[in-house]
Formats: sequence, structure tokens, C-alpha cells
Amino acid sequence: MYIQERILKKKKNMEHNKLHQEILLKKEKISEISNELKNHFIGLDLIIDEVMNLVSAWYLFPQAQLRPLVINLWGMTGSGKTALVKKLVELLEYKKLYAQMDMGEFESDSASWFKSTLTDDLEFFHEQPCMICLDEFQFARTIDKNGEELGKDKLRVIWDLIDSGRINYIPYNNAFYVKRADVCLINLLKAKEQGVEIENGIVTKNEDTFLEIFKSFYFENQNRNETLDKNYFLSSDFIDGLFYLTNNDDIIRESLKQEILKADLKGITDLLVRGIKTRSALKELDLSKAIIFVLGNLDEAYGMSHSINPDISADELHEDTLKINITNIKSALKKRFRSEQIARLGNNHIIYRAFKNEHFKELIKRELQRINVFIKTQFNFEISYHASVHDLVYKEGVFPAQGTRPILTTIKNYVETWVSKIAIEVIGKNLKVTNVEWSYHDDKYVFVFKDEQNCVLNIYEEKVLLKIVTLRRTVDKDLQAHTAVHESGHAVLAVMTLKILPSLIVSKSASDGCDGFCMVNSPDGLLTRDILKKEIIISLGGYVAERMIFGEENTSSGVCSDIENATNLANKAIKYYAMGSDPISIAVSSPNNNEYFFMGEKHKQEALHLINECEEEAKEILENNKLLLLKLSEYLTANHKIEEAGIADFVMKYATASWIKEEGFKKKENYFSFESMLKKQITNLKV
Repeated sequence: MYIQERILKKKKNMEHNKLHQEILLKKEKISEISNELKNHFIGLDLIIDEVMNLVSAWYLFPQAQLRPLVINLWGMTGSGKTALVKKLVELLEYKKLYAQMDMGEFESDSASWFKSTLTDDLEFFHEQPCMICLDEFQFARTIDKNGEELGKDKLRVIWDLIDSGRINYIPYNNAFYVKRADVCLINLLKAKEQGVEIENGIVTKNEDTFLEIFKSFYFENQNRNETLDKNYFLSSDFIDGLFYLTNNDDIIRESLKQEILKADLKGITDLLVRGIKTRSALKELDLSKAIIFVLGNLDEAYGMSHSINPDISADELHEDTLKINITNIKSALKKRFRSEQIARLGNNHIIYRAFKNEHFKELIKRELQRINVFIKTQFNFEISYHASVHDLVYKEGVFPAQGTRPILTTIKNYVETWVSKIAIEVIGKNLKVTNVEWSYHDDKYVFVFKDEQNCVLNIYEEKVLLKIVTLRRTVDKDLQAHTAVHESGHAVLAVMTLKILPSLIVSKSASDGCDGFCMVNSPDGLLTRDILKKEIIISLGGYVAERMIFGEENTSSGVCSDIENATNLANKAIKYYAMGSDPISIAVSSPNNNEYFFMGEKHKQEALHLINECEEEAKEILENNKLLLLKLSEYLTANHKIEEAGIADFVMKYATASWIKEEGFKKKENYFSFESMLKKQITNLKV
């Protein structure tokens, strides 16, 4: 007995040691995968850390999981959500236990396949640690834009999957063959009532009635080649159908045929009933050990995702997306899903940020390197890309709000398609090339072919037809000068009131319907009375600058949106923010509203006075900094944009305010000093 106990204990210890070794190996693999993902994807290090932290516990101890692990990935299009999941599946070697569902299919009536895909098609996932990706999840909405529920009953299975991972269903084969058997039984009942008789599996009486009743019936094969006749129950269609209906591994077709050969109408009926009884009506698919990735684009949280302007700053867009938090995500989800459904999604919400300029540049660099490897392998020479090629791809391909996809297609059009021309030039002229220097200038690609001694063998040039870069070029100098003055007016007022540099001024945009714009960096946080007034002054900048430089008669229609914005801000200041004489909330007169003070002539005059006051301040600031306004406008007439560093140079050189050199510029995130004001007053009181 003692020996047996020692043997059992030793065996148990060996099992524990083996388990511990497996866990350590898995942990090491997770670390390796994390590093490989970071090397593969650009700008996603923090995202990968979050994902791998959640995946680790599932990967190490899947059997300890009682319900699916749900990981939500939210971001703008082209940010790498789907690609990250697919790469993770590949590195974990889970392709056989991975399924991806496009929830966009639920926009159509063809989505009825979803439950059968999750059940019959994924039946081998039962009780297995598997991976499921629900892509484009925003389309699975259950609430419309008006907050009304959508009657998508077929979506219920999704929420069962996400919540418990357990799905009750009728297997497809069960449902199909049971339904066909039911139809056959109904037909047999009709046949019996109308005097049809069967002996030894063959219709012997009232054959025409039988043929009429069964003329459109099929059991197994809808497109059967056999002609319906009195021998139908001995046909392959009926025998195959009865075989698949009968859920018994010991049953073979020949034994069924022998039973049919002895059967009358009641015997045929009994065979069908017996087959139906072998089918369980309901099964449960257990996916509680699954990891479920929920992927989506939430426009409600990523308001900037609608922009298709290639001239907006990628860095500025990145900064905007940094402000998005889990509360914003849940608020956005509330516009598409019920509260209890949002709760089922849990709190593992991983938020993608927009790519920065450096990320796009790194992507371009990697893609050009990839093409170079291909060329070296295929043609045994290398390409040296001049910085002008990198710059061209960036200018043509980067649409910051659309992620990486536009860049990849641009590289295909402006780099990959030219590889064949380079190869033909080398092969056609039998050049002993080791390196091709590729540059771009004057609307042309220039290829310099060099040999091993760095001697020039040939120079090949060809014009490049551009799309985006061409749109940025000045077509009408007068029009661009007018736009330059307008946008410079906004910029100068932004700097001189907020003491914060704009991130970008554009005087000729590639975006449709946009001549130019100025990206003002308004302070983060509160909208104070001081900030609101400065916002009005900045809004009036384009109008005041146009009038100052070109005269009243040459102000453009472009000022209308600025004037509208200034008017809205002034009205809000008086009506809602107590910036007038009365600290009250004021409403437009309405006989159905008794909760507010109604706006009268007095308050209208106060709003008008505020606008006039802001206009006078705008005029004074621009007059005092007219040289800055003119110099900035001159630059933007010759160039389509200027970024923050360039704006700083102009301000330092031409602005008149002493604070610029004494205090320097502020940052929008450090604009306020409320904490220091609070501490100062406490200190004063203590004294």
C-alpha cells in the first residue's frame, strides 16, 4: 500500500512538473509573439501590450475560463484592427480554431446564415479554447438613429455568444431532415385518406393519386434525376433521406431498403417516425472557452473620421484621438445598442489612436524596403530611393483620417508599377546594373543606372501624372492671396489672444470644397468666459483681415461661416454663459416653454455689443501686427501651407508683443493655472 502511494505521488509530481513546463513555454511564446507583433505593426505598441496582457491569461489557463473573454478594439478605418487579430491568430497557430464574421452582412436580409455558421459550421469548436472575430461590429446595431429598437431577432445569438458563450440550437441536419420527414408524413396521411395502398414498398392502388400528392416532394435531393413513379420509396432519394434522418451509426442503406421491401403504407410511416425519434430536437454549443474580438469603427466617438482632407495634420488628429476614453466609447455604443448589451461587451475596450506623421513615414520606408528586397531577389540589383520619392508618396498617399490603406494603394501606383519599367530598361539594354538611384523632381521620375564601380550606365526619365499634389498647386495667385490673408487673420489673432501657436495654416487645399483653413489649438478643458470671447475674436479674423488688406468691397463669401460661428458664440455667451447683464438662462420666445427667461431686445443688443467689442479688438490686434499678417500672407501665397514651427518663426520675427520673447508661447494642455491660483489663496489665508 505504501509503495502504491509513493508511485501515485511520484506520478502526480511528474504531471505537475510537466504542466509547469508547459506554462513556462507558453509564457515565453507570448513574450515572443508580443515582440514580433511590435516589429510587424507600426505605432501599435501600447495596443499590442493591452491585447497581449488580456490574451495571456486565456492562453495560459483556458480551462479556468467560465465565460468568453471579450476584447473590444475600436478605431478609425485602416488603423490595423483586423490585421492585428489575424496576425495574432497566425502566431498563436490557431487558424484551425479561428472564425471571422463580418457583421456588415446584417445590413441585408441574407444574414440568416449567422446562427448556422456559429453552430453547425463551428461545431468542432465545442468546449475548445477557440478564437472568434466579430468584425465591423458597428453594423450589428440594435437601435436606429432615432433611438428606436430594430427588430433584428437573428442578432440575439450574438449576445448569447458574447455573454455566456452557450448557444442552444437545432442542428441543421436535424432541422432539414426532420422537416422533410414531416412533409412526407403529411403526404402519406393524405394518400391514405384518398385510398392509396402500398405493398412491399411499392404503390399498388390509386397510383395517379399518389403521384399527384408527391409530385413536388423531395427528401434528400431537390434536383433528383429519377422520375417519380410507384417505386418512389425504393428510390435513392427516399432511401438516402431516410438514412440521413436516422441518427444511428449501425443503420446502413441496404438494411433500410430491406425493411422498405417488406413495408406497407403504415410500415413506411413507422420507419419515418422511428427516424425522427433518433434526432434530438435541441443541442448546446459551448464556446465559453473562446476569446472573442469585437472590432468596429465608432463614428460617434471618432468624429474626425469623416474628414477626407489630406491636408489636415496627422499629428493633430493623433492628439485628438488621445482624448477618447472608455466613457466616450460607451456613450457612442449607447447610440447603437441597448444598455444591457453594452454591459455584455464588458470593460475591455482598447482604443486605437490615429497615426502620427512619423508612423506614416515609417510605413512608407518599410514598404519601399520590401519592394527593394523583391527587386534584389528577382533582378539582382538594388534601388536607392531619394528623399524626394518618400516625400512624393507621403504627399500623394496620406489621408490622416483614413489610415494606412490610401498609402498602400499609392505605393502600388507610384512605386510598384514602375518596377517593371526599370526591369525592362535593364533587360532590354542588357545593362550590368548593381544599383538604380530613383528620384523625383520637376514632375518626373529620374532613374540613374549604375554598375559595380558606381559608373553611370544610363539615365531614364519619365513624367509622373500626379493627383493630390497637383490639387495643391497654385492655379490662381490672386485667389490664393485672398485665402492666405483670410487664414492668416485667424492665425495672428489665435497667437496674440491665446498665446498658443496654430498647428497648421493651409491656403490651397487638395480637399474638395475647401480653399484653406487654420487649425487653431484651443485650450483643453473648460470653455471659460475668457476663452469664449477669444474664440469670437479669432472667428472674426478672416473677415477683419480681408477688409483691412483688400477693402470692404473685396470681402468674400468665405467669411459667412466665420460670421455665423461668431454670432452663435455671442448668443451662447449671453443666453447660456451669463456674460451679459443678467446671469440667467434665456430662451427664444415660445408659448410652450415656461422654464426659461425669454430673450428680449436688451439681450439681443448685448450679444451684438459683444460681437462689436470683439471686432474692435480684432482690428486693433491686426493693426498692431500688420507686418506679421502681411508676411505670413505673402508666404502662404507662394506656398500652400505652413506648419507650427514655421508659424513660430514668423511670429518671433514680426510680432510686436513683448510677451513673446519674455514669456514664450503656451501649450493648450497647460493653458490654465487654476490649481496654483487655489494654492495661492490658501497660502494667503494661512498667513
